[in-house]
Amino acid sequence: MNRVWHKPAVLLMWLALPTAAWIYWRVWDQLPARMAVHFDANWQPNGYTSREGAAQLGLEILVVMLVLFTVTTLIVDALKPVAFWPALLVSYAVLGFCWYGNYSIVDFNLKAQQVHSGFQGPISKSTSQFLVANCRLPLLAGPVTRTTEN
Repeated sequence: MNRVWHKPAVLLMWLALPTAAWIYWRVWDQLPARMAVHFDANWQPNGYTSREGAAQLGLEILVVMLVLFTVTTLIVDALKPVAFWPALLVSYAVLGFCWYGNYSIVDFNLKAQQVHSGFQGPISKSTSQFLVANCRLPLLAGPVTRTTEN
């Protein structure tokens, strides 16, 4: 079997990194300062970070996965060439999932910002986020006990 295309096919998966970085870069000024990056089973956000943290975490996960799959596919190519294409296919599928995760986080935060921007009026985004966060504080404080004096 001709193995000329094996290394270029492995290197091609590294295009996921600059394209994911471009996703963040092209809309950087439109992203909210506080971004949802983790979601529960109902796709409701339950984890937040700064936009710098979101970009850093997303790209770092992608780099770790790229290094892992590059080394793995090159080892598979050297030790068992017949398993190279299935290993490469799995690598591309997982990396595509990670890339789509970055895309989805950016897309969700852009759409969430557009949905709420019509209701904000003169209040800035950071002020409205502060108000929403503080409205939930009494719920996190625990049960309120009332005492009655007779």
